[in-house]
Amino acid sequence: MQDDIEPLAPEVWFERIEMIANGQLGSTENGLRHALHLLQLTPREFRPPEYEAIDEESYEQLLAAGELDAAARRLVAAPTLAVTTTSTPGGVEVAIKCRTRGQTVFGKGDSVAAAILQAWTTCLLALKSEDGSSWLNEATRH
Repeated sequence: MQDDIEPLAPEVWFERIEMIANGQLGSTENGLRHALHLLQLTPREFRPPEYEAIDEESYEQLLAAGELDAAARRLVAAPTLAVTTTSTPGGVEVAIKCRTRGQTVFGKGDSVAAAILQAWTTCLLALKSEDGSSWLNEATRH
């Protein structure tokens, strides 16, 4: 996470994640672009230790080149996360296993990118109903 960027208020952050989850941004590409910005603006109390800053320029290059699956994988690239994909007659299913949380989140979509984005939003929206304590970065506890 980038500490020099002022984070969003949690209620605004969750509203924006819900916009992605509900498909309000139109395309998967727009959802992925917005997801990167939301990671940069994550409220401090919800900054997961799994994520590190993503190089925005290289991420945008992936999107511009139409490499949406690669961009989505970069969105969830972390040493403690494992992403598996399965092709189905209806599209793609993904499972993202988080070793830190001991939890697996699932997503479905017409592409790997769409399925990862669904799983990503599902995981973060789950924080809205939790206390979020298992996601707190050690650095923010001091």
